[in-house]
Amino acid sequence: MAIEKMYMANLVGAFSDFDKLTKLLALSGFMQPISALQEINTSDFSLKTSEDNIEALIDVGYIRPYIYDNDVGVSYKKVNELLEKQKEYEVYNKPSKDIEFNINKAEETLVNIYTTYEILKKQLEELIDKKQYLQHTHEVVEFLKDSSIVIEDLYSMKNFKVGLYKVKNENMIKLKANYENIPSVIQCICKQKDFTIFISFTPLLLVIEAERIFKSANCEEIEIPNHYEGTPSEVLEIINKEMNSVNSSIRDIETGLKDFFKTNHKIIGVLKNSYELELKAGEIKKMSACTQEFFYTSGWVPKSNIKDLEKLLEGFEEKILVIIKNANELNNENIIPPTKLKNNRFIRPFQSIVGMYGVPNYHEIDPTLFLAITYTLMFGAMFGDVGQGMVLFIAGIYLRIKLKRVNLGGVLETLGISSTVFGFLYGSIFGSEHIINAVLIRPMEEITDMLVAAVIFGCIFLLIGFVLGIINRLKIKDIEHGIFGKEGLMGFIFYVGVLLLVADKLSNTNVLPTFTVIIFLILCLIVILLKQPLANKITGKKVLFNDGAKDYFIEASFEVIETILSMFSNTVSFIRVGAFALNHVGLFVAFSAMAEMSNNGAASILILILGNIIIIGLEGLIVFIQGLRLQYYELFGKYYSGGGILFEPIEVSFK
Repeated sequence: MAIEKMYMANLVGAFSDFDKLTKLLALSGFMQPISALQEINTSDFSLKTSEDNIEALIDVGYIRPYIYDNDVGVSYKKVNELLEKQKEYEVYNKPSKDIEFNINKAEETLVNIYTTYEILKKQLEELIDKKQYLQHTHEVVEFLKDSSIVIEDLYSMKNFKVGLYKVKNENMIKLKANYENIPSVIQCICKQKDFTIFISFTPLLLVIEAERIFKSANCEEIEIPNHYEGTPSEVLEIINKEMNSVNSSIRDIETGLKDFFKTNHKIIGVLKNSYELELKAGEIKKMSACTQEFFYTSGWVPKSNIKDLEKLLEGFEEKILVIIKNANELNNENIIPPTKLKNNRFIRPFQSIVGMYGVPNYHEIDPTLFLAITYTLMFGAMFGDVGQGMVLFIAGIYLRIKLKRVNLGGVLETLGISSTVFGFLYGSIFGSEHIINAVLIRPMEEITDMLVAAVIFGCIFLLIGFVLGIINRLKIKDIEHGIFGKEGLMGFIFYVGVLLLVADKLSNTNVLPTFTVIIFLILCLIVILLKQPLANKITGKKVLFNDGAKDYFIEASFEVIETILSMFSNTVSFIRVGAFALNHVGLFVAFSAMAEMSNNGAASILILILGNIIIIGLEGLIVFIQGLRLQYYELFGKYYSGGGILFEPIEVSFK
């Protein structure tokens, strides 16, 4: 339950091994590459002179960025197209890790397969287009089936243009009312519910005028087929025969495509893996540098994978030189190690909550464990109920197993258990407090104790947050904020002093001398006010104030005031934990009262069920958000910066 240590791995080898190495690294999935050229320019990438590496040392003077120009994106799209079409024909690939490392051979295989597929695809598209044309033609001729017109006579007239039009019935009435103004002979041949089909015969000299009139009436012209002969009934028979023939051909082609995919689905799967590997290896290559004969690759590797890297390099028979350095040994401060969190499966889902705020810095403590414990306790305290907690637990299992929402499901499971435990402590099952006895307390009967307990636990959480913050700042040698800052050791001492003084006064013990404690607290504030000059003095800096004394004291004075106010507000904020525990009980009391007011037993049960649904859904969401607020605003501000970079290795995932 920590941040895993990172190592910088610098690899140098002959260019002939470059492709193989990058692909093996991508398959292994434990390296996050960085710019090799940037790393070479630091003193961290240094080779000891020996007979084995003298050529690489000589060649380093001619180093340049590696230009990756092997664009396989188009080929990869073709493979994905094949996979999508394969699914349409219900041919599926079993997960396989088979790969063709030689991308040129993969390209040749793809060309052969895709050419065959394209021929079948083109034939199918042509047949589908023909089918659509025949369907349209059939629909047109269908309009003419009740007439005695001979089709070839319609398109063979020399002095007349024959037109077939579709128009709404109300517009057809308008056309009939203006027949004397239309330079055409019009005959209705088909009338449907909403529209009419008519045929027009227009002298060629008057076509423009007639079309203008038809257009004004929103008439839609229908193209008359000009390659059929006979009456409409005879043409329909011909079209039906052609349609049957086309449908038969389509079935044959589709059968051929299905057989094609059944025969080649394994090869397509291998091609998919090969191109995915090539693309991922290309990402490593783009970050690398090279000369005429050598390559230079750099990247972050977690401590747990160092042996895996060494084992991988054994396959190159010592042809690749490797320099491995701990992240803390690097000289370049601009190169920031990425963060890889290492938590068990119970804590891991809470990493998503931490991630919403920010990725932990490599040099700070992973807050996931502390957040998981405190957030779980706060949620359970605010939402304590055995029945409702079990509902959340079951919902979490469903989300995690069925919907594959591992993080959300895992968080809900833990919160559900916490809610159930607190439900026993409060003696509450689905809002009812008459079924079981309270192990600890009835919130509504001990309101003051609930609110006080919430504040006490809040103080404990804040004190732990102070300690974590001090450790984090001292790890990066930030004396100014770690020792003298308001979230540092001096702020911690001030907060403890205030708590002791308040506890002494509230308990009427008067053990602590008030005047002495107040003087001590004032001294703490003065030290916080002078944190920068004190830190600069200790670290041996020549200047006491980085930006001038006047500006510093103005800003620091407001910071001291903010320290007092924020400590008070942070502490009081935790009273909401007790308040929401009371609200949780009170909300069910309201639904219970409504149920008792109903004289119908079924209605009462329905009200109670509806009340529980609203409480679980609405109040559960509010409590969830309030818990996040306490974490992000009250606790994280004390110890967590969240300015890290997530460890994202280049890896190939075969599905």
